[in-house]
Amino acid sequence: MGKGKLWIAGVGVIMLAACSDEEAEPAVPEELQAETVASPEPRAQQFVELWQAGEYETLYEEFLTESAKRAYGEETFIDWQQELDEQLALSNRQVDWDMASDEWPTEQPADFPFTVTTDSVVGEVTFDNTMSFVYEETEEQGEWFAEWDPSFILPNLSKGDNISVQISDTERGEIVDRNGSVVAGNTEAYEIGVVPGNFDRQNQTTRIAELLDMTPEEIDEELDKPWVQPHYYVPLATIHPDRDTLNRLFAIPGTKRTKVTLREYPYGESMAHLTGYVAPITAEQLEERSGQGYNPDAIVGREGLEAIFETELRGERGGKIFIEKTRENDTITAIDNSSAAGETVTLTIDADLQQQVYREMDGEPGTAAAVDPYSGETHVLVSSPSFNPNDFIPGIKDSVYRELADDPGEPFFNRSAATYPPSHIMQPLSAAVAIKQGTLDPGAGIDITGETWQKFPSWNDFRITRPNPGVSNPIDLEKAIVHSDSIYFAIQATNMPDDTFREGLNELGFGEAFDYPLPLSASQISESGEFGSEGQVASSANGEGQVRTNILHTALMYGAFLADGEMKKPILFPDAEQQTLKQELISAEQAELMRTILTEAGAQEGHGYAGKTATLPADGGDMGWFAGYDPIDGNLSAAVMMEDERHVRDVVDRLFGND
Repeated sequence: MGKGKLWIAGVGVIMLAACSDEEAEPAVPEELQAETVASPEPRAQQFVELWQAGEYETLYEEFLTESAKRAYGEETFIDWQQELDEQLALSNRQVDWDMASDEWPTEQPADFPFTVTTDSVVGEVTFDNTMSFVYEETEEQGEWFAEWDPSFILPNLSKGDNISVQISDTERGEIVDRNGSVVAGNTEAYEIGVVPGNFDRQNQTTRIAELLDMTPEEIDEELDKPWVQPHYYVPLATIHPDRDTLNRLFAIPGTKRTKVTLREYPYGESMAHLTGYVAPITAEQLEERSGQGYNPDAIVGREGLEAIFETELRGERGGKIFIEKTRENDTITAIDNSSAAGETVTLTIDADLQQQVYREMDGEPGTAAAVDPYSGETHVLVSSPSFNPNDFIPGIKDSVYRELADDPGEPFFNRSAATYPPSHIMQPLSAAVAIKQGTLDPGAGIDITGETWQKFPSWNDFRITRPNPGVSNPIDLEKAIVHSDSIYFAIQATNMPDDTFREGLNELGFGEAFDYPLPLSASQISESGEFGSEGQVASSANGEGQVRTNILHTALMYGAFLADGEMKKPILFPDAEQQTLKQELISAEQAELMRTILTEAGAQEGHGYAGKTATLPADGGDMGWFAGYDPIDGNLSAAVMMEDERHVRDVVDRLFGND
């Protein structure tokens, strides 16, 4: 029904025959003219606002007709509505209604057609109804009052009826890798509990605690809760038992088991920072998702892709609400909502490769990324150490959580989202900037003497130190990259005019956050995004000072050498649009030259991969880096950072398929 229309009940309408031009319409006798008063619309608006807010007491006292109060009383209107709100998890009620009128006859009820939409235990509930407002005299003055009945709670509901619910849960959608392997899925499990009156608590508590991987104290805590009665079922744990354990549990008198569906993460720790995990909804999340069909018992994504793609993965819960009509001795279906399974989210990640890389890290702090330089697809994005998301299903034990939170390796910290000083990994990137600007001739050598260098005496005690001062002159680009000649790159960077070096690094993506499903810290040239001095320019060319790079960004930048100077936008989903993020960072000929130099650098460093390694002092040992690719395959550009540099080589070998 369109806006502004008003339906009128119980009013006769007299149709008059058409009159000729000469005939005048007879006047309506004064005694038949109805008294009119202000429109009932403001009262209806107030009623709707209070109804949506669940202010039933105010509605009962101030808005119901006397006949409605007599018919239903506070017990039905207030108490029953509140009970049904809790039983059916009714929340976020929205009422849309139509009416517009400046005034209305007092003898005629005003009918308001409306549509109610509310969240419930069986999903969204929507129904139509019409409420009449009647004008009644009060001690002070006349006013409009609502003719209410229980059908405004649920269709066809009457006083004295009973309500029952049948819930149809839907399976949460899966997250799968590029090969279709499930990285977040669903599995069958059992909820184990006991009926206290049938359970030999004195002799069986220790036994059942061992089988459930609980302590006797934890069993006692559940059985001593205030609501527990001897004949009640008390759930204790949800587990994935083997057949033998299940039989041993069921052999204990008083135990019960119920088959349930739980979330499962087959790749465990290796994928945890990507997948995240699900857990019971918090009060804050419930408030944030107001109006989206959630209830206090909902399970939601709490971290990672589970949280980011909550809407797509959760599906739609369904079910039926039945009304037992006591007077008619019949049961009808008031609400029948079909459930809908969640969507499948497919990743570009190679989960098997990711797991192999994670295992090679051996729990040591570090991170690695591997991307397809021609498409931007992310094959590996791993952080170590990590946590097992299965520990959060159905709920993580306090002792396990405290152990993770207190772990000095910080397993909850996602290192793939952070940035780190790149040291000599920066040198080929600095060279690419200078080559494009035309200030660096790769074949031209320069004479460098000594171990340290400063451009001006005004640098005072600040000097650039080269790690291999014994390399013979002249030093060209190949020698500089192979031997990590810091002075060479400092000279090249400070020879660039004005802000050219800073602008070139910005063109590589420094200071720019990726449009990526997972939040990643942007690489930076400094905390301010500017260079404060030439000395800072010189040190930054070698990945020192305040320069920080993200692991995925590093892999993408080195991928530009493979892709003839183009850097692709990183993507995590195979159906995402492939885009070129940066074009012509260097020419195709210059990129080919850089590939030749990087291959030689890898050969000189003894690992056989095209790329650059770096070692720099860090707390507790030396941090190690690698950035590059396998020159034989050339299908993945990778970067590895380990806080203990001894693990870098093994991780790189695993990335490129070499044991």
